[in-house]
Parts: sequence; structure tokens; C-alpha cells
Amino acid sequence: MSRLGRWLWLLLFACLSSTASAAEYLELTDFTLIDGTDGAARTVQRMLIRDGRIVAIDPEPIPSAEPGSTWTRIDLQGTWVMPGLVDTHVHVARFPDAHAKAVTILQQALAGGVTLVRDLGGDARALAELERATGRAEIAGPDLVYSAMLGGPDIHAQGPTAQLASGRVAGEAPWARMVDANSDLRQILAEARGTGARNIKLYGDMTAPLVAAIVAESRRQQLLTTAHATVFPAAPQDLVEAGVGSLAHAAYLVWAGVDEVPADYQRRTSGPWEAIPADHPRLLALYRRMAERGVSLDATLYVYEAMQSYPGLPPMPWTRQASAWGAEATRLAHAAGVRVSTGTDWFEPRHDRELPHTHEELVLLVEKAGFTPAEAIVAGTRNGAIALGLGESHGTLELGKWADLVVLEADPLEDIRHTQQIRFTIRHGQRIEPMR
Repeated sequence: MSRLGRWLWLLLFACLSSTASAAEYLELTDFTLIDGTDGAARTVQRMLIRDGRIVAIDPEPIPSAEPGSTWTRIDLQGTWVMPGLVDTHVHVARFPDAHAKAVTILQQALAGGVTLVRDLGGDARALAELERATGRAEIAGPDLVYSAMLGGPDIHAQGPTAQLASGRVAGEAPWARMVDANSDLRQILAEARGTGARNIKLYGDMTAPLVAAIVAESRRQQLLTTAHATVFPAAPQDLVEAGVGSLAHAAYLVWAGVDEVPADYQRRTSGPWEAIPADHPRLLALYRRMAERGVSLDATLYVYEAMQSYPGLPPMPWTRQASAWGAEATRLAHAAGVRVSTGTDWFEPRHDRELPHTHEELVLLVEKAGFTPAEAIVAGTRNGAIALGLGESHGTLELGKWADLVVLEADPLEDIRHTQQIRFTIRHGQRIEPMR
């Protein structure tokens, strides 16, 4: 933050202090701060949080509390502090008992250091209630941004909405909608927005003109957009040129290298990963264009790794190819300046003592995609918040932003796996203990 910015923030804080009565202060002392802005670390003697937002970090002066306010001080004893993790690709409300299951997943996520998530396909009836309840701290969970999912007729004919809209005709729920060239997009997107969704997910069975029309109308209605990196037959290039905000699944970028993308969405599991290298000239051009247009990459490296050995799943040889190719594409996209975020697509832990798989996505960015630990942390914090349209309030630890952070027992810049050594999490200034 600039010197002028700091001065304006302190002026605003002074004005608030003069009119507000009791406030809740949390003072953290003696720690190493990784604020998420660039991955660097610095020693901090104290950080002050007022009503959930950061109001002072060394060398800013610590203000005095108003009469009647509470003040809690925690000596962190030389531990490490980083922003709370952001997972840009979760599905917490696609289960038969959507609300109860989602509450459990979100509680575990927050205890495991994840403070912001984007749901990319679930039952909006449950998600709306979860967003309200987590926002009011009635249940412990990350901040939640959720999506309405749009797809062509073939998508809905094969039933991907069955768990997203129980009791509704497939393709007719406002949050899981069938669209084609004749659809009234203005009405459809208005209804999607009415569910509380802030993001539109383009799923599959969509042409390039339809994609362009959806993205344009979404922008007009102030909705974010995310798409699978290929939506068959629309190619990655079509999505980028249409202005989609983020692309999901790095492995699906491979279709940028073919002359014609098939119209069959089911072909996504038979990508030409052996025939088209991740550094194919068309792919290199795509990465550059993504960087130019500010399109984020929700890489989802973890899901392909997990599908190779997840208990109860049959062998899926294609996932091994997709995993290796996607990791290399992520490395090259990052080198080209593409903003990469940490999305898992398989977020929920397998048992009640396991951390959210966002930590594994960080490990894969380092070990398979060539990121430094510092770069992986930026991907898992700042970049995710930006992709969700919340970069001004989340994702880094700076004055005026929400105090969403993780206190770690070891240095994650030395070993990215140290993000898993959690002493506790703080969300909006409230301490959350880890799972034991």
C-alpha cells in the first residue's frame, strides 16, 4: 500500500473510531509474515485487527482502543503467518444431503486453513443458506462464492444436474440450466443471479458464438465467468477471446492444438495428450493471450492425481496422461504470465482428520509444475482472491483487508508441505482451532 493509501486508511480508521463504541481487537505479536503480495517474508513485531479487519502492521502505529472495547493479545512466539488459502474449484453441495454434508466439509476446510472457496456446481438452495450462515458466523466455514452452471442440451440429457437440482426437471433449475442458440440469455442469467450466484460456469456442449453471448451478458449483469478449458466444440481460444474470467482444468487446454474440437463433451477424457505437447506453438500462443487478457487458470492438478488411486474408483489410465500434461501446461502458462490459482475439484477430505486437498494442490504446483514455494503461496492466496473478484478485500494480509490467515509451526517458503503444520486459523479476526 502506498504512503498516501496508508494515510487515507488511518484517517478512515480514526473517523470510525470516533463514532463507534465497543470494538473487538486482536493483537498478534512476534511472527514472520508472508503477506501474499509477492511471496517474500519479513519479521513483524505486531499486527492489530479490529472487528475482523487489519488496521496496523509494523511499522504502522498501534491505535488506542475505544472505551468498552475488548483487546486480546496472542504471542505467536516466532511462528509463521500467511494468508488463508483460497480454493477456486470446489463442489460442497452436490450430495444427497447437500446442506448437512456441506457444513461438515466447510468446517473441516476452515480448520485446515482454507478461508475462501468458489463452488463451481452445486445445489444453490443449500449454497445460498451456507453463504448466509458462514457470512454471519452461524457456522464455521470459509467465505463462499458459488456458481450457476450452464450447459448445452447434451449435457443435461446425460444428467449431470441430477445431484445439483433434486426435484427439478434436468436443465430447468435457475442454477443448473440448459442453454442453446435460441435461449433468452438475459432472462436466464437474471434468474441465475437471483439465486445468489455470483459466478457463471460454462460446462459443455457450447459453440463459440454461444460462449461469446453468455460471457457478454454475464458481464452486463456483473457476473463473473468460469469455463472448463474446452467446452466442446468451443475451443480454449474461443473462451479466451470471448473474455471468460477463468479456465478450469489445465489438462483440457490440450484441445487448443487440434484443427477442430469435437462436439462431443464425453471426449474430454480422451484428449490428445501424447500427440500434442504442452509447448506446441498454438499452446504457447494461447498462454500469452491468456496473460494479455487476464484470464486465470484454475489448474486442478490434484484431481487427476487423486483419480489414479482413489479408493473405490476403477482404473482410469487417461488420468495419468492428463496429470502429466496438465502440470507441464501449468508450468508454461505460469512462465508466460498467466495468473494460476489453486483449485482442487476434489476438495472434501476422505476422513475427518484429513486436511483439505488444497494443500496437496500447492505441493503439486511445486513438485510437478515447477513453482517455487513462494509462487505457490501467491497462487493459493492472492491469485485465487483476484479470480473470485475479491482481491480488494481478501487474499493478502494488508491494511484494510479481512484478517484471514493461517499460523504455521514451520516455514512454508523452505518446504511447501509446511502449510500443513497448522497451529490455528484466523477468519475475520476469529480464531479457529485445527482438527485434532
